[in-house]
Formats: sequence, C-alpha cells, structure tokens
Amino acid sequence: MTEERRKADDFARELGRIFGDELVSVLLYGSAARGEYRPGFSDLNLLVILRDLGVEQLRRAASLTRSWVADGNPPPLLFSSREWRGSSDVFPLEYSDIRDSHVLLVGSDPFVEIRIRREHLRLQVEHELRTKKIQLREAYLVTGESPEEIGQLLTRSVSTFLAIFRGILRLEGATVPGSAPEVVSAVASRAGFDPAPVLAVLEARRTGERFAPTLNDPTVAGYLAAVERTVTWLDEADLQTRREAEV
Repeated sequence: MTEERRKADDFARELGRIFGDELVSVLLYGSAARGEYRPGFSDLNLLVILRDLGVEQLRRAASLTRSWVADGNPPPLLFSSREWRGSSDVFPLEYSDIRDSHVLLVGSDPFVEIRIRREHLRLQVEHELRTKKIQLREAYLVTGESPEEIGQLLTRSVSTFLAIFRGILRLEGATVPGSAPEVVSAVASRAGFDPAPVLAVLEARRTGERFAPTLNDPTVAGYLAAVERTVTWLDEADLQTRREAEV
C-alpha cells in the first residue's frame, strides 16, 4: 500500500468513527487513484458524501480536517446525498473524471444511480477550456518576469488541462488512456496541436527537477498554443455538430 493510500484510508476510518451510519461514501480520486501521484505536485483528493450536511456535521469534522490540511492536503470535497444525486448536470466534468478514476474507501458506490448527459459535459468542457485559457494568459502577464514562477504555473496548471482533455475524449466517445502523456497525445492528434510542449511540462512535473523557462522559451508559447488550438478545434467540431443537427 502506498503512503498516500494509507493516509486516505486513515482519514476515511476516522470519518467513519465520527459519523457512523451518517457516512455514505468516501472516495479517493485524482492522481492518487490513477497511480500518478507525485509528492509536492499532486493533491490527495477525497470525496465525502454524508446523509445530511449542515453546520453540525462541519463542526464535528473540523478538527480532523484541520489536521488533514495541515499535512499538506486539500480539504475533502463534501456533498450531502441529495446534493450528490442532483448535481451531475452542474459538474459533469468532475463527476465523469471521478467516476472513471476512483478508489472506494468506505461505504457504497455513489455512481450507481448517477447519469451524466453528453450535452451537459460538452457545455462544461467548453466553458472550462475557455476560462482556463484566459486565466493562463493573465498568469503569463503576472509571472512573465520570473522564470521560476512560470515553471510553477505550468506544472500546477497541467493537471487542470488534463482533466479537460479527458472530458474531450469522453465527448468523442474515445477510451480515455490511463497515462497523462497518452491523454495529451490523443487530444493533440484530434485537435491538431504539437504535444511536445505539454509533454515537456508533464515531464518536469513528474521529475520535480528545476523547471524555469522564460516567456521566450518555445515550451511556454507552445503550451498556450496547444490550449488555443484545442479551443478552436472544439468550436469547429461543435459548429459542425449543430449544422448536422439542423439538416
């Protein structure tokens, strides 16, 4: 058992002790569930579903969560049972990503009754991709004079674009590869961008070695170009779909 899995199991058991039958499910998801966890770069992501979720439940879990966050982890993603069942149309990208890469630590499988509609996923994928493209440009402006900050920006942002890329492959009806480089290459072949800059960022994230490119570095320009080309390609594909639907 990996160290991150042991930590997740310990946290889930403590939640079970605190909430008993009120605890519906605890899932480990993200890079740790896919076997791509990298200390110092990856987050240890947990989804927690309770029968009811209010201030009282938050109070009871506060001390445990404070220790969890102090250990360098993000707070768990919390849902009540009702919220979970009613939110697949709002968070289809996140739901599909967790569904396809998770480890059930405690309780029952929360995806048994969940249905993710393609049109909901398409809308969120487009919204997230456009939003992250704008944010990436803004971040280049802010970090442009610091190669160290640019490197940190790229290695931290790549996990978000990977989630969007996996969503794109699901929209295409394609099998989502298990490894991050394969995901990038699969989307690059469809959208028509050079995968090398994104793969270089992934490699820097994997190794943890110093990565400090300037704005003049081809990797920096190529990374943004890959995102921009994917937005254009998604627009073109969506336009073609609408035209076919109108015929």
